[in-house]
Amino acid sequence: MRNKWLWWVLAALIGVPTAFFALYILVFVGFFLVAPTAEDYSHRTTFDGKAWRDRSLDHDPGWPTRLRMVDDLIAKHQLDGVSRDQILLLLGPADETGKWKDWDLVYWLGPERGVFRIDSEWLVIRFDRAGRGSSYQIVRD
Repeated sequence: MRNKWLWWVLAALIGVPTAFFALYILVFVGFFLVAPTAEDYSHRTTFDGKAWRDRSLDHDPGWPTRLRMVDDLIAKHQLDGVSRDQILLLLGPADETGKWKDWDLVYWLGPERGVFRIDSEWLVIRFDRAGRGSSYQIVRD
């Protein structure tokens, strides 16, 4: 009988801290992996060219209009093969910046998405010799 209690005590001494450690790991992983993704999805909205151009949803500096709309823009609007004029009509004039000089149009989206929002995200677009969109991507500085 005495040995059974000893085993229960040892199991509790080992099991309880192990369970708390596992819970800590789950919370840590949840905070650093799941929370930023969930926050990003909760702020996304459909692309609206007028709102993109005049930045009418810029009520929260952490989630500017363009950052909230860029994923929908890329998913629903073809930028490859589209003329420069059509892209400018859709997105408005590019932002003036000394960054990304090897790209033709550069749009600041907002602070990078993720846990540590230190850098910025940008939509960059390049045109071919015919003046049609040849590539685009979201980059971070």
